[in-house]
Amino acid sequence: MKKLLLFILALAATTTFQSCTGSDGARGQDGIDGTAEVFEIRNVNFVNQNGSYSILYNLNPPIFLGDMILVYRKAGTSNGYPIWESLPKTYYFDNGQELDFNFDFTVQNIVINLGYTDTSVLRPEYLNNQLFRVVIIPGRLTNKSSLDLTDYNAVIKAYGINDSHVK
Repeated sequence: MKKLLLFILALAATTTFQSCTGSDGARGQDGIDGTAEVFEIRNVNFVNQNGSYSILYNLNPPIFLGDMILVYRKAGTSNGYPIWESLPKTYYFDNGQELDFNFDFTVQNIVINLGYTDTSVLRPEYLNNQLFRVVIIPGRLTNKSSLDLTDYNAVIKAYGINDSHVK
């Protein structure tokens, strides 16, 4: 009899607590949709700053720690379409000299650097009026191991990015 009474009390308590409702609480901050995005850094002119050629681009808003950034440089056009080369990119010259476009990033900024073996490679077509496209891929989407990240068009397609109105 005691067991039956305990069972009935436990069942009544469970039913009572499950039917309680309360306030949903304050509305939280809206999240981001977690999709990949692309934007441009335009009219970049590399200037000598203490022997270094680099630019700093601040990310606003900052990205998350697990996010990935890819940078592409417009190297020219073919039949009216841009040719996007992925960074890092090294150019080799007949005289044995080299010119490197490279980048690094934090959650707050991107630094694009020019490295060179001799100042003779620092030609205006590499220093002035450069155009870069930056692709930000949220960390949860970076698991496409077979994707060729050096191919801008493949990246845009794989992540469903509409780049027809790049900012």
